[in-house]
Amino acid sequence: MSPKQLTALRLLAQHPDGLYGSEMVALSGDRLTRGTVYTMLERMISEGFVREVEEPASASLQLARTRHFITAEGKRAYAEFLSEHREMALSFHPKSA
Repeated sequence: MSPKQLTALRLLAQHPDGLYGSEMVALSGDRLTRGTVYTMLERMISEGFVREVEEPASASLQLARTRHFITAEGKRAYAEFLSEHREMALSFHPKSA
């Protein structure tokens, strides 16, 4: 899993009401960009980590927007990645006897 995917999953896990791609870019601290976020989200949707819901336009001049949500599979994959890497990090710093 790429660092950008981890960032996206972390953000979506922290925002259970979902996020727009533009919100993810703004909240990512320059880790995600407008040029890559939507391609990455499409890939994560196909992998089953993210789902999307299109919200209809709320005014005659506004376009429909797509909100993204983490799925149960996305939560599992994110937690598994963190667990595996936490164990690896701890193996480099064993507790003192």
